[in-house]
Amino acid sequence: MGPPLQIISNGPFTATESPPTAGKWLVARISQQPSPYQSCLLRYSVNVQAGNVTDIEVGCSQFVYVANAGDNTVSAYTVDPASGALAAVGTPVKTGMSPHAICETWDRTFVFVANEGSNDISAFAIDFVSGALTPVPGSPFPAGTDPRALGCDDGAVLYVANAGTDTVSAYNVDSAGALTPISSGTFATGKGPSSVLQMGPQILFVANNGGSDDISAFMIGGPGVLYPVSGSPFPAGGNPLSLAVAWTFLYSANPDATSPSISGFSVDIATGVLSPLSGSPFPVPVSHNIATDNAMHLYVTSGANVLGYGVDATTGALTPLPGFPVFAGTNAYSITIENEQFLYVADDGAANVAAFRIDATGSLTPIASSPFAAGSHPESIATF
Repeated sequence: MGPPLQIISNGPFTATESPPTAGKWLVARISQQPSPYQSCLLRYSVNVQAGNVTDIEVGCSQFVYVANAGDNTVSAYTVDPASGALAAVGTPVKTGMSPHAICETWDRTFVFVANEGSNDISAFAIDFVSGALTPVPGSPFPAGTDPRALGCDDGAVLYVANAGTDTVSAYNVDSAGALTPISSGTFATGKGPSSVLQMGPQILFVANNGGSDDISAFMIGGPGVLYPVSGSPFPAGGNPLSLAVAWTFLYSANPDATSPSISGFSVDIATGVLSPLSGSPFPVPVSHNIATDNAMHLYVTSGANVLGYGVDATTGALTPLPGFPVFAGTNAYSITIENEQFLYVADDGAANVAAFRIDATGSLTPIASSPFAAGSHPESIATF
């Protein structure tokens, strides 16, 4: 192993060995992340050669992507690692009709967008350094009826919730980002599946918002192979729309018109079985989505505001955090959290993204220059 090499910018660099050894395998890794914290990744080909290696690339930029349902576009932003401020990457890129859900592969390779109005999936390749999006050849790819939610399984498989047919479909993702339906990869859910969440490598949950008021649970038996969990679907509150995980607890946002709530469950990691938490569903005025961080905080969109709750690590019970509600914007819709430091809210009614810094107590402080402009009716927001 050679001496550590300090990298001071995104992009390609050269790793040297003195003297170079013919036929030697190169193994590269990141030994220390920068400060302020960023999640740096390496991208390179495996090389066996007698000379300097020149095709390694490091990327430390963090990206935020927003699906704009009103103008059929997706907006891209870079995240300032110190302040959390967003900077637009070029102009919004066209999608299919009425993009509603968005997900990205963990290695910053592809972004997928579910288009409700055109019943297809737009796929984009990500520039590893800049975050710019380029349509994948063949995109958009046909989907089921009313594709409303997506789940990326480590980049190899894409799960699509089809609200019009009460199913989840699985697609292979090839090295270029193209989607191919997996044979026998369509599975029944409850009515109107609206959210897909994978917990660990082997459990997939689907919130059903179309009237069955429940959560479907599956064990993942292989790429695109799902087995219903015993007892699934599990009852939730009214109109479960969004899912989030905190440690071994699963939560659903239930924006029922008369009795909005959050349902909480303990998850049996071995079997995927859900058991309701004591006091669940919890009466919370949730209007759309929820998100959690690794510090056991749960955040909820509620009208124009964000609400914050602490999660009891033993019981999963929710306790309101002081200092909330926090104003986010007109019709605050979806939430994402970046590097456990920054929280972003897509404001569907204000065509922008509100940005906040999260402190150790879970409190939110608006980031300078927030909100940041988005497209028309931004409904889904995602980070890596």
